[in-house]
Amino acid sequence: MDILAIDDDHLMLHTISMVLEDAFGEILTLEHPNAALSRLETSDIKVILLDLNFAIGDSDGAEGLAWIKKLKEIKPHLSIIVLTAHGFLDIAVQSLKQGATDFLEKPFSNEKLVATVQAGLNLAKTQQDLAGVRSNRDLLIHQANQSGSMVIGQSKAMQQVMHMISKVANTEASVLITGPHGTGKEVLARLIHQQSARAAQPFINADLSAISSGLFESTLFGHIQGAFTDASEDKQGLMEGANLGTLLLDEIGSLPLVLQTKMLSALQNRAVSRVGDHRPRAIDIRLISTTHKTLEELNDINQFRQDLLFRINTVHIELPPLRNRKEDIKPLVEHFLAHFNKKYARIFKLDKAQLKSLEDYHWPGNIRELKNTIERMVIMDSDDSFKGADASQKKADNLYEVEKLKIVEVMERHAGNITHAANELGIGRNTLYRKLKKYDL
Repeated sequence: MDILAIDDDHLMLHTISMVLEDAFGEILTLEHPNAALSRLETSDIKVILLDLNFAIGDSDGAEGLAWIKKLKEIKPHLSIIVLTAHGFLDIAVQSLKQGATDFLEKPFSNEKLVATVQAGLNLAKTQQDLAGVRSNRDLLIHQANQSGSMVIGQSKAMQQVMHMISKVANTEASVLITGPHGTGKEVLARLIHQQSARAAQPFINADLSAISSGLFESTLFGHIQGAFTDASEDKQGLMEGANLGTLLLDEIGSLPLVLQTKMLSALQNRAVSRVGDHRPRAIDIRLISTTHKTLEELNDINQFRQDLLFRINTVHIELPPLRNRKEDIKPLVEHFLAHFNKKYARIFKLDKAQLKSLEDYHWPGNIRELKNTIERMVIMDSDDSFKGADASQKKADNLYEVEKLKIVEVMERHAGNITHAANELGIGRNTLYRKLKKYDL
């Protein structure tokens, strides 16, 4: 979960949950910050919505201001959005000085809540990426070799992929990585960056499937103070943040045609203009793009601009689904076992029959599903959580499993095509994207 809301008002927490879960998936709620400290250490929380008063009769916000400092000390890249009562603007200003990212004055609209949280998520992710710049090049390359085990395999297909990386990594060529969900496209993009001459510079991941059309320009290009109602200060966009480094346009195939035009203009001109500012700002970036769509789908002029495709596709790397490279399952299993045994201080092992069961499974969620499966096995110290090739056919006994298994079934039937799968499920594409992330599919 990326989002945590803390407020002693049950009705406020319920309202926030309903609005944000519809937009971002499941969120965590607490009635007091005390429990937040342990949660930060065990969860990948990026945004906290924080009320400032928790004792009856308090209105000065002193307790909340102190908590901002504590939370930021534990997780410096955390985005904290303060919830303040109407008329307490001075307290909101103090919270910003303490390290808060933004504030919301009660009562606030659903639209403003979603937009503010989305901006907080984008900022947190950007700051996490930029933090890596402080490490030296040798350390980054070492990390690349570690993360490379996610994509290195014994299969002919993966050997070909790694050969292409060795050829393209230290060039300035734009790379397009295609492959089904969960095959490791982002990991591969980071590997290319970390083996390039830009390794000591920022790597910024712009998840285009998660950016609404209304926030697209502000998120990618930035904005200046006063550009729109909630633009209280100048803000750098993700493309500027990637200057001198690598920009990953994640799931570029999900970008609507009207926004593809704006993206093409920025890439062609190698410059961005912040919303409200017509002055172009030059950018020097290495471009990597990913999509679950096939090249055939991208070649459809009704879905994707061909001039943009030419711009992003100097070199094409295709990651095959895990079911098409069974010989890679064993080394991946061994890697994940070593990783999670160390993480959880366990000594869990698999025998030959258990490994054969893993190798025979079709893995609709690919490497991501395999990783989650091994983690569950290590935590439970048992392989009972995995039922082999019959796992996708078992009867679920709760709503969570029913929905997850149905999505897996439909996605597999449509070979990972989001549009077709969403149509069959009767939901929107963005809703399906959120559910795929929720279930790690």
